[in-house]
Amino acid sequence: MQIKVNSESLVVAEGENLMATLLRYNQPVTNICNGQGTCGKCKVRIISGAPAPTEQEYKKLSAGELATGVRLACLVQPQPEMALVCGAGGNVDRKEGLLFIEQASSEYCGVSQVQVNLDLPTLEDERGDWNRLLAKLQDTCALTDLKIGLSQLQTLSPVIRQENFAVSAVMWEDQILAVLPGAEQVPVYGVAIDIGTTNIAVALYNLATGVMVRLAAAENDQTRYGADVISRIEFANKGSGNRTLLREAVAGTINSLLNKLCTAAEINSNQIYKAVVVGNTTMQHLFLGLDVSYLALSPFVSVCNADLELDATATGLTLHPQAKVILFPNVGGFVGGDTLGAVLGAEELLATGRHLLIDIGTNCELYLQDGTKMWACSTAAGPAFEGAGITHGMRAQPGAIERVAIDEQGVSLAVIGDGVATGICGSGLIEAVQQMRKAGIISKSGTINDPNDPKVQAQLVPELLKRIRDGQQKREFVLAYNPDGEDIVLTQRDISQLQLAKGAVCAGMRTLLDIAGLSVADLDSIVLAGTFATHLNLASTVDIGLIPNVSLHKLKTAGNAAHAGAVKALLDQRMFTGLRQKANKIEHVELGGSATFSMYFMDSMCIEPM
Repeated sequence: MQIKVNSESLVVAEGENLMATLLRYNQPVTNICNGQGTCGKCKVRIISGAPAPTEQEYKKLSAGELATGVRLACLVQPQPEMALVCGAGGNVDRKEGLLFIEQASSEYCGVSQVQVNLDLPTLEDERGDWNRLLAKLQDTCALTDLKIGLSQLQTLSPVIRQENFAVSAVMWEDQILAVLPGAEQVPVYGVAIDIGTTNIAVALYNLATGVMVRLAAAENDQTRYGADVISRIEFANKGSGNRTLLREAVAGTINSLLNKLCTAAEINSNQIYKAVVVGNTTMQHLFLGLDVSYLALSPFVSVCNADLELDATATGLTLHPQAKVILFPNVGGFVGGDTLGAVLGAEELLATGRHLLIDIGTNCELYLQDGTKMWACSTAAGPAFEGAGITHGMRAQPGAIERVAIDEQGVSLAVIGDGVATGICGSGLIEAVQQMRKAGIISKSGTINDPNDPKVQAQLVPELLKRIRDGQQKREFVLAYNPDGEDIVLTQRDISQLQLAKGAVCAGMRTLLDIAGLSVADLDSIVLAGTFATHLNLASTVDIGLIPNVSLHKLKTAGNAAHAGAVKALLDQRMFTGLRQKANKIEHVELGGSATFSMYFMDSMCIEPM
């Protein structure tokens, strides 16, 4: 049997696992634990023929790694025609690890381009330039009701004469967006924009080929005005000019990313003719500068739940002035376009059956599907998952602790960038709390145990006992000592912040399931969406009760599904039309004031499987 490793064909000996084959051929693979499956370092990325993950791989690898074919070589039994990369090629970059659409058909993107050679005007043919172009386009495209804007008319005459009446018309349905000199096809582009509460991502696509050209992301500049949607709504309502500040902040972030993308791709922003925007209800409202006063007051009414189609000039984005900017519809309340984007982005995982989709973030959206019946809700998990509100919390960037292991030898950490730990990000926080609970450092109620308690002393080794100490207010646990500065600790308050976030997510799930008359056991799958969820260790997430305790094979990951949904709508207008119809069938569940939600919230605080 042969397999391909880094494009080289290797022969697998009978009975040997992948690790043995790689070692026999001197392939670059890490083997710290000598093939016992305990170190989690022998990562390879299987491009084709990836087996289902083992339970040990669920414990050692992140959701994003599992979803992109990363496995532990010592646990893989090679299969015919298996192809993989290992060594430097097998490392998983945090952004590259996201499930993303690199190419898809763009035949129905809605932006078309037609090249025509116009008849030259004569004394016998004194038609106006627009009339001449209109007649030619009607003959060529069989369109009878073409429209053109004033800005195109103002420049039309010199443009069509630049190449002796040979022109290319860029159109959106029956509207002319641009008339360009020369009867040759020119590159036209589109962007898919995901406006997150914390981060914004923009993907640039060639609309002729459907190929992703570039992808860029940055922190949403609105974070200076508040970490979550409620704080930004409060800021927007405090002063007459605050809505403008918030709108300028988000537009500024997007335009900065657009400039970065265009520079890297060596194109002009005037070549971008379509943009699709997804975001939660608050983010889409603030992007447009809409009034959010009533969104935070019962019954939580938005200005507009319908999808919108706007000209770029109205949005402040640096695209072609006549480019079409399309915003996803909202379901209701705080369940916005990003939820629908995630449903579209993960549609292959939600094809049939009963599924629960969870988009974990500062604002957590939940979508439940039972055949043709659909429900959705939103719950404010707060910024703990982004590292905000945590003593040494930080976003996932170099220096952030992202993995924690605690045993009798002490505490082992994985730090983004492999440098000195300067803080802890959301995925590290979840794993730290899970490991502390497993080791007996905290109780199931989340309380850090007293190191002077004889029962605790009997359970913990001295190395762990000495890390429990009195902080400024209550006890804290030292994750990393820093001889030159402040130790990185988790305080009792930090653990409580995670419990509150976890409680909100769990209570939302349980409330939706109650309304649908379903139990966790009835679900065919639980789909985790969002950038944050991609980097979670699924076993740890189940252990603390953030997601239901189901068989690990029922847990699926969809990467940044909301952004993937925006890409699908960018490249295929038919998908957007279908989603618009689905949006009207989803039942919005408002959790504010729900006694069921409150009951489950209080019942979901313990650090234990759900």
